[in-house]
Amino acid sequence: MSGELVFVPLGGVGEIGMNVYLYGIDDQWIMVDLGLTFADDRLPGADLVLPDLSFIEERRDRLLGIIITHAHEDHIGAVPYLWSKLGAPIHCTRFPAAVLRRKLVENGVQQASAIREMTPGEPFDLGPFRCCLMHVTHSIPDANALAIDTPFGRV
Repeated sequence: MSGELVFVPLGGVGEIGMNVYLYGIDDQWIMVDLGLTFADDRLPGADLVLPDLSFIEERRDRLLGIIITHAHEDHIGAVPYLWSKLGAPIHCTRFPAAVLRRKLVENGVQQASAIREMTPGEPFDLGPFRCCLMHVTHSIPDANALAIDTPFGRV
């Protein structure tokens, strides 16, 4: 085991919406969710607020994958707008995959092949991260919790 486990929240902390979380080990990264938030009266004329991905854009060649937990806009809404800046495969279960494919096509992004449908309860490896999506009850179909096993323990 070398290095350290790094957690970098790019959104979704101290706010509602725009959930984007990075986990890194030895400069290998995974992203959990890529959401947006809806503008309020503090941003007149704006409808959507997208996360600032400059940190991971500079490391895009070391982004091993994007894992989507469920299909709410605050978890997937930025994908059609920002995925092309990252290019990493998207891992999610069936319903979020179907929603994302449609959103990508609607936004002229022709990379629906980047979506990898995962089976809940079946682990998959992304570099030093062993990930497992597990169904949970939520207000949208096919929502998942995510377990991430690392050399440093489970997140």
